[in-house]
Amino acid sequence: MKAPSTSANLGSGFDVVAVAHDAYFAEAYIKLTSGCGVDIKFRGFNPGSDNTVKRAFQHLFERLGRCWGVEAEVVNNIPIARGLGSSGASAVAALAAFIREAGLRVEPAVVVEAAGLGEVAAAGSPHFDNVAAAALGGAVVIASVKPLELVKFMPKLIFVIGVPDVPPMPEKTKVMRSVLPREVSFRTYVAQLARVSALVAGFAKSDPRLVALGMSDEVVEPARAPYVPAYGRVKRYALEAGALAVSISGAGPSIIALVEEKNSDVVKAAVERAYIEEGLRAEVKVASITEGALAQII
Repeated sequence: MKAPSTSANLGSGFDVVAVAHDAYFAEAYIKLTSGCGVDIKFRGFNPGSDNTVKRAFQHLFERLGRCWGVEAEVVNNIPIARGLGSSGASAVAALAAFIREAGLRVEPAVVVEAAGLGEVAAAGSPHFDNVAAAALGGAVVIASVKPLELVKFMPKLIFVIGVPDVPPMPEKTKVMRSVLPREVSFRTYVAQLARVSALVAGFAKSDPRLVALGMSDEVVEPARAPYVPAYGRVKRYALEAGALAVSISGAGPSIIALVEEKNSDVVKAAVERAYIEEGLRAEVKVASITEGALAQII
């Protein structure tokens, strides 16, 4: 079972918007056994004994009121700690594979809730944006947290994603949240509401121009930009090459640019050049909106 990489926030949609794209995937394989509990093997990475997959299964079992014996193998091909939802996709892929193997019918919101609560192991607090996109696919808006209400769109959008090869920032999520402003002016509040509205309307109408308006942000991105390698140069070069908008993918350090298909290769080359001029190695990909893991079983 596969779950896609994701990019959360997209500028103004902090903590409530994420998109699933086909840049990378996490995979999971499940075998049911007797007894109760989950034995997890990770291939290619080691998140430690307390991890999102283990916690996600615990929350799912609690919600379903039953425990299964599960052997899980997780292969995460999504760059870790790069703002691309690697931990959430691992959990979603494993839960989806389990649900299919066990022949269960589980509401998507239950899967998203379990995986989101599992994110405490990676981020220190629950997060539902990345896991919602990995599970449902498309562009997902979190309309409510309590109760969890999710709205999915399937807009036709193309992105260029730059993933710099830099050492992981210690406690990245904690640091990137600590730099955020605690208060904003009423003018900024109104402007941000307009941007989020444009973002959601753009998803609904599959209108890249509206999505681009929503990817503008004067609250979160300015505070986080100094901690994202090459952010200024990548954004400038991408826009000069014809990108419609540029923002930080999740908490970074990856950067995501919204582009038109006709100039995606030109923007990709510009982003590659920006990283080279900054003295950084980076993988730059053209990616499209894709379906999530649950689409394979529903």
